[in-house]
Amino acid sequence: MTRSNQIDEIDVFRIVKGAIYRAGGQTAFASMGGFSKQKLNNQLHARGVDKFSEDVLKAARIKRVKIETVHYEFIEEPRS
Repeated sequence: MTRSNQIDEIDVFRIVKGAIYRAGGQTAFASMGGFSKQKLNNQLHARGVDKFSEDVLKAARIKRVKIETVHYEFIEEPRS
């Protein structure tokens, strides 16, 4: 059995929150990552952003991987 390295958005949120806790709070985590506490707080509460920035993810020791997916749809033919 192999272990998947894929995580979802809920996992990302939990990982970032855990990293903040281990750092000693938002101020310490933001300082460690080189960004403002306000930026972090906005991302935690999704104010104006829908995902964490690369620098916040890096500070939490995770990265975003973009994968293109293929899907199929039925061709809708006009009815006569």
